[in-house]
Amino acid sequence: MNLKVDRRKFLRGAGIGLALPLLESFETSAMNASSSVEPVKRLVCIGTYLGFHQADFFPKRIGKSYEMPFVLEPLTQFRNQFSIFSGLDHRGRNGHEGWKAWMSGSATGAVSMDQLVAGHVGHQTRYASLQLTCGTPPDAARLSFTREGVALPMIGRPSVLYQTLFRSDSDKSRMEYVLRGNGSVLDDLKEEAKSVHRQISRRDQQKLDEYLSSLRQVEKILQKQETWLDKPFPETDYALPPFDPVSPDQSLECESIMYDLMALALSTDSTRVMTFLVPGWSQVFEIEGQRLSAGYHGLSHHGNETRKIAEYNLVGREHVRRFARFIETLGNCKDHQDRSLLDSTTLVYGSGMGDSNTHDNSNLPTLIAGGDFSHGNHWAIDRTSSKSRLLGDLMLTLMQRMGMGIEAFAGARHNMNECLV
Repeated sequence: MNLKVDRRKFLRGAGIGLALPLLESFETSAMNASSSVEPVKRLVCIGTYLGFHQADFFPKRIGKSYEMPFVLEPLTQFRNQFSIFSGLDHRGRNGHEGWKAWMSGSATGAVSMDQLVAGHVGHQTRYASLQLTCGTPPDAARLSFTREGVALPMIGRPSVLYQTLFRSDSDKSRMEYVLRGNGSVLDDLKEEAKSVHRQISRRDQQKLDEYLSSLRQVEKILQKQETWLDKPFPETDYALPPFDPVSPDQSLECESIMYDLMALALSTDSTRVMTFLVPGWSQVFEIEGQRLSAGYHGLSHHGNETRKIAEYNLVGREHVRRFARFIETLGNCKDHQDRSLLDSTTLVYGSGMGDSNTHDNSNLPTLIAGGDFSHGNHWAIDRTSSKSRLLGDLMLTLMQRMGMGIEAFAGARHNMNECLV
């Protein structure tokens, strides 16, 4: 593959309805109706670490006739290309530790949805999945987990992601040396682990088995990279800035660049699965010429003060503005089947934090875009109903639409096809 993407062209771009109750009788018909639909090929999950102010993220009305909330206003022109869900969560742990459950349903370590999808489609691309952020996140900020519950590291520098996607062919011999060298190290480690297995306690044996399982996963990744050595990397004329804007106060700029590179990763078919953690530490931003009065994290603990909420919303709106530009870019790109990248990619946008002011992880901000789904609604889920749904039910619909034969995930055993398909 030898693709060249013109940067200017790449970046240029661009009734009354009520939400029905979730009826079991809808599920089978919706599933049958979707069986002839072209499967979605890509998944991108984007989570903002400090969440959003719920009253300014969720519309006040359900159905199609809702008024766009302040934080989501940058998405106004795309309102028929996304759906909003309120009332969904995993019924799990609160606090920053509970954030880890956003894509997996478990704060203590369980496989995340993106990694299940990567196992389904990852063999078709150079990278089964990519995990991204801006800068270096705290330990509690993790999105992607292996089947063993191990958190996957994230790329936090645009230059590193760029080098990962667009290596020159001159790197081939060095990569080959590194890959094969790492393979021999793994062989030595596995032999050493086997030799001590009988000499340790049962609990230590369990830990060692988990470690060996992780080694086998690394080995598979290395083997896959070796098979791609003879295939040239794509080309691009995208111009990175002279330095990585990874200091906390530059994270909005870094976020924009990461979205550009994510779109390039999809358009060059370098990967079909990505997660992106939008950071939220103590940044003091300047937005629209106004320097905010406190750091982002401090504003998220607004104590219901009107001024702090307003400034917290300004940051949330800036995050959404960059996401809207990403949607526009994907809508203007075609895949190799001449489908819009937006139609062939499901975007999950939201947060593992429901109310950052109280560290409450219920009613998580959730938005689904693209994927050629039926969009335009605000779906309000009644958490007290006997037919209520979990966030895992929505994730089941997304995975099933990708052709995965999965019937249970994160404590959920239904789906939400009646809302999207």
